[in-house]
Amino acid sequence: MPPDRAAALSAAIQLHQLVGGLHTQCGVDRTTTVDQAETAVRKTADVFAAWLAGTTRLHLTLGPVVDETTGVITPTIDEGATMQINTGQKFDVTADTEDASGYDTPETIVWSIDNSDVASLVVSSDSKTCTVVSGAPGSAVLTATLPNLDPPLSATLAVDVVPAGTATIDLVAGDPVDE
Repeated sequence: MPPDRAAALSAAIQLHQLVGGLHTQCGVDRTTTVDQAETAVRKTADVFAAWLAGTTRLHLTLGPVVDETTGVITPTIDEGATMQINTGQKFDVTADTEDASGYDTPETIVWSIDNSDVASLVVSSDSKTCTVVSGAPGSAVLTATLPNLDPPLSATLAVDVVPAGTATIDLVAGDPVDE
């Protein structure tokens, strides 16, 4: 058994002994009581082991695309690992960090983009959310990193900015010509 797992199991047993959860109960058969206690100890040990292991997951969640000026949500198609927006649009990305058991962990996230001409970043004060604001048309890679882990844990998202649609079309009639 790995040392962290053994330490978690030992701590769980000690905790349950202290709170009195490892004794037979009057009116409940011994097998049921032991099974319930074993299940409770294992669940507690799993929580302790996950805490000892620290953050193991970094998940990015994309918010809706909105117009930079009006804030109106723009319908988009979510396909794969690339986010495509038009010039004049922006979107939020939220990072969730979890331990091996799926419990939230308090981590500081460092956000970066490899092409600042294509998009700029506005990071929230708690570092959990980042707004990606369109720049010039092109491609960039957004990276969220947990630098305090050894080795650091990162997640990436490809971002493509394309020119916004044509705003005005002027039709000018030409001189008539014979067919």
